[in-house]
Amino acid sequence: MHRLPLLLLFFAIPFCSFSQMTPVQIAERNKPGTVMILATFKGTVSIIQAVTNTPAIEELVTGIKGQVDQGIISQDEFWHTYIMAFCKNIDQYMMKGDEVIKKDLDITMLGSGFIITPNGNVVTNCHVVDENDDETKLNFATKTFQEIIEDDIKSVEESIGRKLTAEETEALTNANSWYFSQTMDVSDIEKDFKVVIGVSGKDGKIVPQSLKAKLVTKGEPIPGKDVAILKLPERDDYPTIRVGDDKSIRVGDQVFALGYPGVATFNDLISEESISEATLTRGIISAKKNMKGGWEVLQTDAAITHGNSGGPVLNEQGEVIGLITFTSVDQERKQDIQGMNFIVPTTIVDEFIKKADITPHMSEASQLYEEGMDLFDKGWYKKAITKFDQVKGINKAYPFVDKYIADTKNNIDKGLDKEPDNRTYYYIGGGALVVVILLAVVLTRPKRKIA
Repeated sequence: MHRLPLLLLFFAIPFCSFSQMTPVQIAERNKPGTVMILATFKGTVSIIQAVTNTPAIEELVTGIKGQVDQGIISQDEFWHTYIMAFCKNIDQYMMKGDEVIKKDLDITMLGSGFIITPNGNVVTNCHVVDENDDETKLNFATKTFQEIIEDDIKSVEESIGRKLTAEETEALTNANSWYFSQTMDVSDIEKDFKVVIGVSGKDGKIVPQSLKAKLVTKGEPIPGKDVAILKLPERDDYPTIRVGDDKSIRVGDQVFALGYPGVATFNDLISEESISEATLTRGIISAKKNMKGGWEVLQTDAAITHGNSGGPVLNEQGEVIGLITFTSVDQERKQDIQGMNFIVPTTIVDEFIKKADITPHMSEASQLYEEGMDLFDKGWYKKAITKFDQVKGINKAYPFVDKYIADTKNNIDKGLDKEPDNRTYYYIGGGALVVVILLAVVLTRPKRKIA
């Protein structure tokens, strides 16, 4: 009987590995290369002042009075019902007038991104850096015409004789902003892009460093291929992230999103030095859907919100399989629906990477940092400290490395190093070699002829 195939299979098994990571490992290895994008837009914004559609308003009032007379709603509910109905269908109750209002625009939008080359190429969403995106226009209108909106709210409050509720104020603000955005024109626009990366500061704390960036290439905001690439100042030691392949991702697979949600990044209770650390959330791939243009997007229930746009979505091997792009919106309430979020896959991102003639690859500092983290996780602290020191030698401000140098030294001082004795390696290696040699002798020995 020939046993060689079985023996070869036996010796092949130890060389197969599955590099699935824990959420902690995914965060530790990818936070350094995940960055915040700040896009500043300056220019002149003009809108056409709206006038009231009096017949439509009178019809709305008559209808609501009828509900009061029929006992469907109380008299106290009249104004709430009126305000919410007006806001829901503001385009029916307001018309374009003749007056044009102009204001100076100066607004900064928040987004996320990730570095894919040692010399600083950054992937993000097109809508993060594009002034023609619908959401961006809405923000322009809200910020630029805030004074007009606030005056409108005060006028309503004076008319009804009470303060508006938070729900009513939000509805009126959103409705006015939307209406302004429909007639808004932005001219003489100037754009400025900054990328905020975390760097090691005093006592190992991560502090934000702002770097000017230039636009390399971009697609179109959703429903277009919502991808853009920025370029940081030339260097060769930026922290990078591994770009993977989305083709093998399946519905039900776990994914992780990194980014800078505005509500968590700029929370009044959080210190300023913490803004440069990305937030990790996780979920699953809920579905694969096709956009109207025929290309595929991935649906996920991972929690994301404004500011996350452009951040990396990672598989369980810690590789980027797409970027966070858009959420689903309740059209009636104009609010995001959590759990219904969408990812532009790396298959689409690759189109723009190739267009820009970029080859994604890890920086030497990031490779050494990963190797150090692998050794740290095993408890091989003496070997890990060597890797971390090498990272520090290449990029002294590499984020989080100072923390791990301190933790590693502390573990070594406590006698916690778990690295096996080198002689054990020699013994095992030598033993395995002897077995292989003996097998080779047995398998090649001439067979005896049986009489």
